[in-house]
Amino acid sequence: MTTGKIIEITNKIYPLISKNYKSNAKVELYSNIFDRLNASPAIGEDKAFAEYSWDTNKIYLYTNHMDSEEDIIRSLIHECVHSKQSYDIYEAYCNECNLDYELHPYEIEAEHEEEKWEKYKEV
Repeated sequence: MTTGKIIEITNKIYPLISKNYKSNAKVELYSNIFDRLNASPAIGEDKAFAEYSWDTNKIYLYTNHMDSEEDIIRSLIHECVHSKQSYDIYEAYCNECNLDYELHPYEIEAEHEEEKWEKYKEV
């Protein structure tokens, strides 16, 4: 999918998603995480679709991995959910409870919300 098409879909759908999730996070697009960090990959490329930064209140979409409207919508929903969660609690689950990504309650919540993606399809 072209970057132009990703921008078009994001501009059309993100206002609805952010309103429904009461998120004021801004969205930025990068080809991948290494492009955003201006770094070279040490061992292959990360396969992340998107990322939320609590420090900047930004959602980063990684265009190299966006192959469909579904990828974009799911990523925006997932990261909007994170934007409303507590960073301190997120980190406590990781550090104090030693939970990995698949078992983290915040990730489970965000993935559950992703299943509502069709609500925003072809809006």
